[in-house]
Amino acid sequence: MILGLDFGGTKLAAGIVSADGRVVAARRCATPAGAAPASLQAMQQLARELIAEVGAIERIGVSFGGPVAADGRTVRLSMHVAGWEQAPLAEWLERAFDVPCALANDGDAAALAEHRFGAGRGVRHMLYLTLSTGIGGGVIIGGALHRGEHAWAGEVGHLVLQHDGPPCPCGRNGCLESLASGLSIAREARAAGAQGAYGSSVLDAHDPAALTAALVAQAAAAGDPRAQAVWSAAMRWIGIGIASAANLLNPGRVVLGGGLTRAGALLFTPVDAAARARALDPALQIVPAALGDDVGILGAAAVA
Repeated sequence: MILGLDFGGTKLAAGIVSADGRVVAARRCATPAGAAPASLQAMQQLARELIAEVGAIERIGVSFGGPVAADGRTVRLSMHVAGWEQAPLAEWLERAFDVPCALANDGDAAALAEHRFGAGRGVRHMLYLTLSTGIGGGVIIGGALHRGEHAWAGEVGHLVLQHDGPPCPCGRNGCLESLASGLSIAREARAAGAQGAYGSSVLDAHDPAALTAALVAQAAAAGDPRAQAVWSAAMRWIGIGIASAANLLNPGRVVLGGGLTRAGALLFTPVDAAARARALDPALQIVPAALGDDVGILGAAAVA
């Protein structure tokens, strides 16, 4: 049995996974307020509860919400939780549980899980994007995870699409994440509301600070002009980002996961159209991820 640990900016998840990719048991909780030590302590508690319930584990895999060093053992940083800079997370977990541990960032882990267990089965080359609070990604080449020379491959969210665009959490400007992530959609909806763009909107009934991409999607589906304009712009950027990555990698399939994809056709239809208008390969496939909320746990197990 493998212990899969998923460290996210807003939630923590732990699960014990069988060799055939079945989640035997799982625990989840919100990411604690504060810095890295609080998250580590909370995750270790989830893990201990699972081991007490299911039994001994052979190894640990980690899906981490931030860049991971090429050694597969060290966290470079988290863009959402302080204190993870250069953290030897694999060493800490090995010390706590006395089994081998390996790490990957969440985009890489999810790509590996979807290729092995989910929507990417049957293709040799696959591109994965997670569309959520931020935008991450992972690349499968020849059936194996491609991490690049120094483990920076697959950062599709940081393709620079607009050189003078909005600031991104990575410290640069105009990245896909700065144009089309959940946080970016909420930001654009607030800005449009402050400008009174497109007249009155159902979004005006909400506290601007509480606006989310999910609320924008709901309003857009209901025909609200302001929400539709904000949502459509973000979907176009996602399509452009996918086409740019696909023209470089020529994947057999592009798999999209993450919270934004819960919008269904409201996301997939315009994203597919924008990507196809710019992709060189007419056989480009863009499909929804198959593993749902278990993708982080399964991805972590696949890394191990």
